[in-house]
Amino acid sequence: MQVGDVVRVPLGGREMLAFVVAPEREAEADPRVKQLLERLDVPRAFDDTGLHLARFIAEYYLCTLGEALGAVVLNGALPRTDEVLRRTAERPSRERYPSVPDRLIALLWETLPDGCSPGALLRHPEARRAGDRAALLRHVQTLVRGGALVRERHFAEPRTQAYRVRVLHPGATPISGRKAEALVAFVREQPGVPRADALLAGFSSAVIARAVKAGALVEATVEPRRTRFAAMAGPAPFPPTAEQRAALARIDAWLDSRAYHEALIHGVTGSGKTYIYVEAIKRVVREGGRAIVLVPEISLTPQTARRFEAAFGERVAVLHSALSERERFEAWQACMRGEIDVVVGARSAVFAPLCDVRLLVVDESHETSYKQDTSPRYHAVAVARERMRREGGILLLGSATPSLESYAAATAGRIELIVLRERATAQAMPTVRIVDLGAEFEAGNRRVFSGPLVQALADRIERKQKSVLFVNRRGSASFVLCRSCGKVPECPRCSVSLTAHRSESLLRCHYCDFQAAFPQLCPACGLPTIKEFGIGTERVAEEVAHLFPHAHVLRMDSDTTTRVGDHARILSEFETSGDVLVGTQMVAKGLDFPTVTLVGVVAADTGLHVADFRASERTFGLIAQVCGRSGRSAPGEAIVQTYAPNHPAIVLAAQHDYDTFAGRELQERRLLGYPPAKRLVYLGIIGRSRPDAWQVATELASLLAERVPGEVLGPAPYAIARLNNEWRFRLALKTTEPAKTRRALREHVLPFARRERRARIAINVDP
Repeated sequence: MQVGDVVRVPLGGREMLAFVVAPEREAEADPRVKQLLERLDVPRAFDDTGLHLARFIAEYYLCTLGEALGAVVLNGALPRTDEVLRRTAERPSRERYPSVPDRLIALLWETLPDGCSPGALLRHPEARRAGDRAALLRHVQTLVRGGALVRERHFAEPRTQAYRVRVLHPGATPISGRKAEALVAFVREQPGVPRADALLAGFSSAVIARAVKAGALVEATVEPRRTRFAAMAGPAPFPPTAEQRAALARIDAWLDSRAYHEALIHGVTGSGKTYIYVEAIKRVVREGGRAIVLVPEISLTPQTARRFEAAFGERVAVLHSALSERERFEAWQACMRGEIDVVVGARSAVFAPLCDVRLLVVDESHETSYKQDTSPRYHAVAVARERMRREGGILLLGSATPSLESYAAATAGRIELIVLRERATAQAMPTVRIVDLGAEFEAGNRRVFSGPLVQALADRIERKQKSVLFVNRRGSASFVLCRSCGKVPECPRCSVSLTAHRSESLLRCHYCDFQAAFPQLCPACGLPTIKEFGIGTERVAEEVAHLFPHAHVLRMDSDTTTRVGDHARILSEFETSGDVLVGTQMVAKGLDFPTVTLVGVVAADTGLHVADFRASERTFGLIAQVCGRSGRSAPGEAIVQTYAPNHPAIVLAAQHDYDTFAGRELQERRLLGYPPAKRLVYLGIIGRSRPDAWQVATELASLLAERVPGEVLGPAPYAIARLNNEWRFRLALKTTEPAKTRRALREHVLPFARRERRARIAINVDP
């Protein structure tokens, strides 16, 4: 038996699955210690490196080892516990169960088979007529308590055992239709396309099914293959610059030393950071080593993924959202068997079970998506750092707008610094113009767009060049308001106003997804004086279409990218036929089109005044990143609309002056005691009862003041005090002794949290 094995153990009157986390050893007989029931015949759930990283996460982020292993282990690789509902009696009477709807009883005793799963019950269309999900589960529990039903649980085989995958090949029959023809052309380019790749490329299941039914494609079921069916890499599009060559020379020297090095590659947008990653990894692979590349969201960066597939062929595993659990598991197992040299993926790819990892790249290392917002609340950069220290390898953090923590460490000499000031194409950075929306308003302009932005859009559309418009809010408006009584419709479960989605005639909460019909009359006073305020992507796209009826306008936000492949589909359509792309911060990631010569930031100060000490940093980063989409291969321009034209974050982003911005912001952080000057821990107190949650928060604040070193701030409500019917308060702990603080939190706060029943406590280290 070895570390990572999955075993079955007795726990009370139940059987549970467990992991082996230490080698076998002799121990004295103890009647309280029970024997393991069996070792399951499944692959190891994790290796020694995975266990080491889980222990690091548990210690650093103050969670249990089980929670930490939850981030490391692929759930689909484990035997699953199936639950079924068995009838133990004839159909129960209405008199005995008056609270249970007759419709549900008829469904369980007449329609569904005996032994159906709770999931099958909840998915049945008739079940929704008997109540929502929570109500249905309550009714089932009533029947279980009364003895009419029993729940049976048993272990089933993991979903990753012996499986086959579907691959598309060209057929002999032609097919009509733009989407279907594009799909067939996509398949003909390669010797065989996994269905998951076609989905990721933006082709829907319906289009694939139609092409297969018509005979234009043939779908075969084959044994899974590691190959990504990518073409081999061609020559670099541009010769390497002097800065790129110098960067690679430094990385070569670090690789020669076979010791841990961490470096920040601070390069302007378009400076060719990906070229450096690929060339450095080529050397690592030639010498028998392996590498991991982390990207913020693989579904948003198909170009990046294809670049690595093209460079490393069958020896690369790309983990993306279109993969099934089985395909992901096969890639994981190929890593364990030593068949993979390079793994490219999102946050969780840092745990890939590769041996001899000599280079780990975190691209766009400033991105907030590298921090997990549920337990375990780890940051992928910190885990990558720990892994490379253990492996004695190189950690590269790449960004045009690095986090202030990384920048401060680099300028202080704690990590290496590589600066790329020139674009690989030799094009200049785009010129950026700031437009004062306050002055536009005074001049009588009440439209979404300023005069300069309208003129610039018209010019690009006339010249057949592409434009990108960035607005960091989806929907048609921020909220709706009655101009007679001032009523603003709010979410009944969250302390936020509902966002207007005019195309769907809905008001929607972007936190719990509560929906309500768009009101024609004010629900408070009954007058037809409802008006939308604020702007979102939907309204911006409508305004562009109204101003330029012949332009092809596309929108990319979380409302238009709900299915696998939507990101790639929209970007592909924009590349081939689009004129204007309107989007949220998605458009600042993975977008590299030579013909984009205009970027418009519709409302630059949307996130500037939120209650977050990183608001200025994130605003600067977003503006700099999205402006950098312009002028990659031809002279470009960016127009930034704002009501705060003199704010340093906006002015310096327009000047592409990260160094000055970082210097100012770091000085302010030092004065206020925020990271990186001090370390920060947030403790969230969350409960159904507002008085109980507040009481727990005040007790916890007193405990922290007495036992934990550092400055304690709060308790105070979250910026959104109520979320999904739970009240939320927060304590902030600033410290210059992080190790001592974590130890004190583990000794005093964690026991307090385990005892507390009135509210739960969420600890967020380095938020």
